[in-house]
Amino acid sequence: MPAPRSLTLAATAFAALAGCRAASGPKLTLRYHPPAGAAYHYALEQHNTMRFEGGPMGAMPEHSVTMRMYYTQLVGSVAAAGTAVTVTFDSTALESSSMATGAMQPALDRMRGLKSDLLYDDRMHVVSAAFSGLTGAPSPVTEQMGKNLKGMSFPLPDGPVGVGDSWTAENEVALAEQLGASAPIKSKTTLTVKEIQVAGADTAVLLHVETAFPGEPITLTQQGKRVTMKLSGGLTGEQLYSLSKSAQVHAAIGGTMRIKVKGAQPGEGEMTVAMTQRTSLQLTGAK
Repeated sequence: MPAPRSLTLAATAFAALAGCRAASGPKLTLRYHPPAGAAYHYALEQHNTMRFEGGPMGAMPEHSVTMRMYYTQLVGSVAAAGTAVTVTFDSTALESSSMATGAMQPALDRMRGLKSDLLYDDRMHVVSAAFSGLTGAPSPVTEQMGKNLKGMSFPLPDGPVGVGDSWTAENEVALAEQLGASAPIKSKTTLTVKEIQVAGADTAVLLHVETAFPGEPITLTQQGKRVTMKLSGGLTGEQLYSLSKSAQVHAAIGGTMRIKVKGAQPGEGEMTVAMTQRTSLQLTGAK
C-alpha cells in the first residue's frame, strides 16, 4: 500500500527557476532539507478492491476496503547524520465490504497516537527507523504502518534534474511478507520531472510517477507447499512538492496489480487475483 511519501525537496538556487518550463531550462539539485521544528498535517485516503479472475474462486464477489488516515509529520533535529522525522498517527478509519460499518473503529481508535521515528539523509534514503506504541514498546501494527510510509518515499536523484529528466528507485513490496516470500520482492519506480511551477515566492515541482512490479516468477511457501507467483501491472500518477514549504502538497496514484499463483507440481492448478488501488494524499496544514 503505497503509503504517504514524506519526500520534500530543496533547490540550491531559487532565482534561476523563473521561466523554467521547458526541457532546455535550468536544472535543480534536489535535496531533503526541511526546517527543524516544521510540522505537516496530512490526510491519506486509499481505496483497494480485490477480485478473483477465473479459476475455482472466480465466482466469489469482489472485496473492497477503504482506509482514511490522518497523521502529523514533525521535523526534529538536523545533523550530519541526517534529519530526524517523527510521524504520529492521529486517527484512522476503515470501511470494508466484508465487515459491518464501524466494526474496526474501536481497535483503530486505540492506535491513535502511535509513532514512527525515522532518520533520512539529504537524498531521502532511510538511515534508520524505529516504531513504537503508546507505551514505547514495539508494536507490530505500528511497524507495518511505518513500513508503508517508508515504501511510499523515494530517494532523490544524484545530480541536477530539469523538466523531462527521470530517475529510478526500488522499493520492497509490502505484500511480500504476507505472501510468505523467501526473499524481498522489489518494485521499480520511475520519477520524471513534468513541470516546475513558479508562483510568487512559492516554487513547486510536479513529478510523474510510474511503478512497475517484477514480472519474473517468485517462489513462495504457503501452507507448507511451494508455489510460484508472478506479479504484473503497475501504478501511475502525479506528485506535487512545494520547495518553499519543503513538503509534499498532494499526490494521486492508482492502478492494478495482478497476482498469478501456480502450484509447483503439475495439476495443482493456478489462480489470478486482480488488486486495484487508488491513493490520494493531501497536505492539510503546515507550520
